[in-house]
Amino acid sequence: MEVLGNYIIQSGLCLLLFYLFYVSVLRSYPKPAYNRVYLLAAPVAALVFPLIDLPLPFVPQYNLAPALSAIPLAEVTITGYVPDGQASTGFIVPPTLIVSVLYSLVAFALLTRLGVQLFRLKKLVDTANPINTIDTTATVLQTGNNYPTFAFLNYIFVNHQHHLTDQEKQQVIAHELAHVRLRHTYDVLYYELLTALLWFNPLIWLLKTELRDVHEYQADAAVIAVYQPQAYTTLLAKEALYKTGIPVGSYFQKPQVFKRLHMLQKNGQKTGVLRPLLVLPLLLAMLFIFSSKDVTADMMPSLTKPETQTAQPEQVQTIAEAPQQIPEVMVTAKTPEKALPATKPEQAVEKPIVTENLPQPETEPNAEKPYEFVEQMPQFAGGELEMQKFIARSIRYPKTTKEAGIAGLVVASFIVEPDGSLSNITILKGLDEAADQEARRVIEAMSGKWEPGKQNGNVVPVRFTIPIRFALVN
Repeated sequence: MEVLGNYIIQSGLCLLLFYLFYVSVLRSYPKPAYNRVYLLAAPVAALVFPLIDLPLPFVPQYNLAPALSAIPLAEVTITGYVPDGQASTGFIVPPTLIVSVLYSLVAFALLTRLGVQLFRLKKLVDTANPINTIDTTATVLQTGNNYPTFAFLNYIFVNHQHHLTDQEKQQVIAHELAHVRLRHTYDVLYYELLTALLWFNPLIWLLKTELRDVHEYQADAAVIAVYQPQAYTTLLAKEALYKTGIPVGSYFQKPQVFKRLHMLQKNGQKTGVLRPLLVLPLLLAMLFIFSSKDVTADMMPSLTKPETQTAQPEQVQTIAEAPQQIPEVMVTAKTPEKALPATKPEQAVEKPIVTENLPQPETEPNAEKPYEFVEQMPQFAGGELEMQKFIARSIRYPKTTKEAGIAGLVVASFIVEPDGSLSNITILKGLDEAADQEARRVIEAMSGKWEPGKQNGNVVPVRFTIPIRFALVN
């Protein structure tokens, strides 16, 4: 879930940069064809850029695997029962499920609205009367006065337009023909799907509005290439501005008429290539930013996605040779079949490990810096299985934690000193006070029972990290 959240945030930041660049640099640029391509490509680029992971030599790459190395521990299960009178039958819906359902409902509603609009358009095509025209690019259909003049795919829907002269009617049809020839409908449908999928991001709605304006600028430019600009601007000022209930078409009457009049004044002006080329530094800067991967919990799969293992005697040597693998120590408590733990929402869903907020283990100023990997790793006296037995005998599921229905992960860090003792025991990720103290107590009880690690024949301090999972089972 953390990975998805980070991706949504990064793609949203990308889209924000694209939108700000468009508003500040390209919106007034009198080349609507270029702006159209930019607005169509911006959402795709925003979704793709966070997925790019280029090995740029000047971009620092972070990795916490050495810093969070740990002894590979097999799972230790401690069972217990919650008293019947203290068990709660309450049910808490996970917040992630609520968010997922809300997102799906809104997306479904927007897609349903689009489907209804398309159905209405099909019905309108079947009932409208065709008008014979010389141009065969589009089919012109006569509608009632309840609908404005608009274009969709290769159809042009016109109302009676009694208030317009014959020349003005021709200009209106020429405007809608430009929409058809430029295939603006596909742009509109493309953004309708984007807004249904990314409805929670207001920037996608703003970009859709900007693209609608660009469509009108392109169609206006096509009309004044044939008709007198002054006559066409008079027509725009004459047309009434009102909204419609089928917003998936390209309309002649739109509230952005004043923007269109302003853009028509810029038609024919000479433009340089410097302004559109400014997008290249923007793309390079974004590539640099989003190629610098911040440390997240997905870099530590063993902490966020534990695998339950049972170490056999013949597996101990293999595990010891690969300290980067960090199975968890799991402590479970059983509840009666009819009893469910009273779990608080924030405790039922385990929070991801945000590494930048983890407490750092303290070290004395003059102490030797602990190693994270050495030639001969420290080992519990008697080997891996003896350590498992020791933890199984020592650790208990805290009563208050169990009765509160709290379950989750505790991550602890410690240093194995050259004399076999343990120091700098730090809780990197806590669950609750009782569980944290229990994990610390068991680790402290292992002090003095270790064979120290060696590097170049010398005993050295080595840092370890142990994840301990407290789980409630039925």
